[in-house]
Amino acid sequence: MDKVFKIKRVNNPLRLIKIVAFLLTALFSINVSAQDNVAEKFYKMKTIPFALKSYNDPQKVEMKGDSVIKITVKGETNLFNNPDGWSNVQNAPMLLFHPDSSNFVFSAKVSGTLKQVYDVAALVVYQDKDLWAKLCYENSAGSEATVVSVITRKYSDDCNSITVSGSFVYLALAKRGNEYSFHCSKDNKNWELIRHFRLDTADDKLMIGFAVHAFMKNSFSAEFSEIKYSRVSTNNMRYLR
Repeated sequence: MDKVFKIKRVNNPLRLIKIVAFLLTALFSINVSAQDNVAEKFYKMKTIPFALKSYNDPQKVEMKGDSVIKITVKGETNLFNNPDGWSNVQNAPMLLFHPDSSNFVFSAKVSGTLKQVYDVAALVVYQDKDLWAKLCYENSAGSEATVVSVITRKYSDDCNSITVSGSFVYLALAKRGNEYSFHCSKDNKNWELIRHFRLDTADDKLMIGFAVHAFMKNSFSAEFSEIKYSRVSTNNMRYLR
């Protein structure tokens, strides 16, 4: 005899709202932590004293010389915990390493042909899916090359700063204890402060490195060159010399 399954009618409006909210959360929320990545690949370069670990499977990683990395990623990738709480997308390919000091400066020349809205190449500070920050060279919603910073303490705080003329920008992040600052430059000499903030990271869990993602369907390639890592931070976190 075939079994007959009946769907019980929900007469309580509040209960119905809760059920719908649960289903929407399951459908639209994507939580992919860097720690959950299965395929582990490592890359080494002279200007960084540690191996870079690959997360979220970039399409291609090219090492050029002593201090150049080119990363190609597929479309529909992102690193953003939406403030509305509905969508947390963390499938952006990253190359990360554990710094060996609680104080450091990490910088690179960042370039790429920004075509689609939200094509992004970034320097990133990452502890876990709820605690991280990134400094981006990004094709903003206005289709302009823009320096954008995102600070995430469970939810992402997104801030557009300055537009960039040309096809590259120098980005730097500095750390002193749990005090951080983001900086950018056009010539690698004169630096402008983008954000100065606190992030309660743990030195034994913290990773830093590179993130690339493409929100739209097409793939995107970005290059990081003139990469520098120093175990000595700046004396004044608002200035970079």
